[in-house]
Amino acid sequence: MSRRLVALVVLAQLLVLAWMAGEREWILRTGKVIFLRTAPVDPRDLFRGDFVRLQYEINSPRAETSEPVATPDANSKRHEVVYTRLKPAGEGLYEADGVSSTQPDDGVFLRGRTENSWRMGWRGNAHYFVTYGIEQLFVEQGSGQAIEDRRGTRGQMQVPMEVEVAIGASGKALIRGYRWSRLGVKLEILRRPAPRGRNVPPVQGAAPEAASITPAPLSPKLRLTLANTSSEPLALIDPGEHCALHLVPTVMTKAAYPAAYDCAGVPATADDVKTLAPGATYAVDIDLSEPRWHLLAGGKPVEAGTLPPGTQFRLEYRAPAPVADRVAPTTVWNGRLASQAFNAQGMID
Repeated sequence: MSRRLVALVVLAQLLVLAWMAGEREWILRTGKVIFLRTAPVDPRDLFRGDFVRLQYEINSPRAETSEPVATPDANSKRHEVVYTRLKPAGEGLYEADGVSSTQPDDGVFLRGRTENSWRMGWRGNAHYFVTYGIEQLFVEQGSGQAIEDRRGTRGQMQVPMEVEVAIGASGKALIRGYRWSRLGVKLEILRRPAPRGRNVPPVQGAAPEAASITPAPLSPKLRLTLANTSSEPLALIDPGEHCALHLVPTVMTKAAYPAAYDCAGVPATADDVKTLAPGATYAVDIDLSEPRWHLLAGGKPVEAGTLPPGTQFRLEYRAPAPVADRVAPTTVWNGRLASQAFNAQGMID
């Protein structure tokens, strides 16, 4: 009897492994194939060979599109099953379009589990993240560092990795491969605001102590550089007062601060098309103390530097509609690409 029981246990284990392998192969062959943008970190695991840990944009769905699954409090649960709906975001990429605890009836979606912030490296914050089982990419031995070098680090030109995944009917995703974005981004701090006293909040438009003294800017001055990292010409479109660029609070910032400057309806002209040869760059200097970059807080325009300490932002390029008959559609970069996070003190995350 004991031998039969052992044989049954072994057979059951083999059947489970065979089913898992079959499911994996079925998803890779028949699943919906899309690309997700990510930034890899920590290139080596000495026990399992080279791999790249991946952190996707959809690990922390955008505040303006997501439906909160649970309020992070003492009763919140980790490892809750959730479903992240996806929508096209240009350049063959998909982005989050809402999160729910029930499986959608149709459309493209991923099945994931909630994780609190300390599991993802942000200790002391109650924000929840979602993982999907595709956060590790195993690569050829010795190539992990080369991938990290291509991606870039803080203060360098960064080229986002775009991971190719296959998604099954249940929302389970598997990695098929990866590619590199045609557009790279670099963020530099040109000027930091003057330090202020401990526990002394900045005052918007504060008068100088003397008429001859000009108040120091409350917000940093930045330089955003976009680079054509492909082997073909690439066109960017930046109308008006850099209306393709947006100052966006990160998901770690609880409050919403919409832009005070209204770019809606600003038309793009032929002069706004910037065609970059392979390796060429387009750089814009941005002074966040200027009204163009002010945000709305309590219905009033304010500088980023007047917002609560710890508020973080990204500068984001969002491709406007192409200029008709002015540039080949295949040349235009379509999508949105964000810089590294930074705060109002001019510190890059």
